[in-house]
Amino acid sequence: MTNEEIVQEFKEFDKDKYSLVISSTSSENSPLTNYAPFVKIGEDYFVSVSSNLPHYTNMIQTKKAHILIIEDEVTADHIYARKRLYFGASCEQEKDTEKIFKLFDERYGDKLSFLREMKDFRIIKITPEEKSLVLGFGAAYKMGVDGKLINKTISHN
Repeated sequence: MTNEEIVQEFKEFDKDKYSLVISSTSSENSPLTNYAPFVKIGEDYFVSVSSNLPHYTNMIQTKKAHILIIEDEVTADHIYARKRLYFGASCEQEKDTEKIFKLFDERYGDKLSFLREMKDFRIIKITPEEKSLVLGFGAAYKMGVDGKLINKTISHN
């Protein structure tokens, strides 16, 4: 693949994915993993999370998470080489929730509209740092926050 094709894959990988896996840690470094539907503006991802759940507390207190967006097992050519995008991220509570809820409505229809009415749900903005994209065996790439490829080859020596 050319550099331009790889950059395009980074940009479009999540377009047909509707949830992401969130890994976070508590202030005592206790790990936790869950998933959430997401919407995106530019490079930032937004999730709606109950403020009653440990994930919310973890992301607000540590301001960090690790994100995984992965190809469905059903469509994967090989179970061990599922296509995936992952990255560390900074997290903060989003203030303009109505704008984000409108994006959720556009993307998911009425399926998630109830979240707007639930008083404990908050919007978390997830801003990616360096990203990694795996497109198969021997096809793993890294991209910097500036949108430029850092590494185009991975060795298994």
